[in-house]
Amino acid sequence: MPKTELKRVKTKTLDSQFEQKLQTDYELPPKVTKAIVADANEIYRLEHHDPSKSAAKNKIVRTVIAKKAKHGPKLEKLPKVQVTLTREITKEDKNLYREEGKPGLRQTKILRMTNEALEQDGLLTQEDLADILEVSTRTIRRDITALKDKDFDVPTRGAYQDIGPGKSHKTKIIELYLEYNTYSEIKRKTKHSTQAVRRYLKEFGRVLLSLKNNLTLKETAHIVGISDKLAREYSELYLKYNTAENQERIADIVKRSRRKASAKAEAKKGVQN
Repeated sequence: MPKTELKRVKTKTLDSQFEQKLQTDYELPPKVTKAIVADANEIYRLEHHDPSKSAAKNKIVRTVIAKKAKHGPKLEKLPKVQVTLTREITKEDKNLYREEGKPGLRQTKILRMTNEALEQDGLLTQEDLADILEVSTRTIRRDITALKDKDFDVPTRGAYQDIGPGKSHKTKIIELYLEYNTYSEIKRKTKHSTQAVRRYLKEFGRVLLSLKNNLTLKETAHIVGISDKLAREYSELYLKYNTAENQERIADIVKRSRRKASAKAEAKKGVQN
């Protein structure tokens, strides 16, 4: 990676976040903030702390630009957040590699990680993706162009303002399922694994059960462990597709969710006894 791009990646660190906070909140000059951060690192041995080591084996923790950040200010002055991304190759990724080769696998990772970051209020840049996937930014740009040609939205930092905060990829996948697409068709259209599709359907089912129990969207989001925005999208999706034409799919999702909830309750009851 060229030095200028590497510098941009390194700028998005916890040290730079700390320095920026000192400069903004306490109006300290850059030289002073750098000295304070250096002393803090030395005293608390913070240079030995690697957030990624506390993540799951197949995850990576990354400091990225916050979704709310505006274009214009220098990179080091932009607000940043930490996000957890899926980096390791799964069993289904290996199958995809056999089917579509290295470019197809890499493009799937790009879609997955950019959407994971967005769900955590962060945005990856092309430099971030190049650094994580260990390729050039030129390769990343080529992959993103290929994905856009196939009508995929890739929410990178540079593209997000053009795309806008539309429907999440999860909502789009659930919508395809409700429209009677098969798992194979959804996988082909969205570049998401069957395992991921099943996981999103399970999440959607839990939301439906919560809503049927008259919980508020905020309560539902908290119980299911999703954002308020996604809970609202799922609720709107249910209202849209709760029709005679799509009732079979809705009923199937609710039935499976109730069965799993009952099994979980029984298991918990058995442990308590």
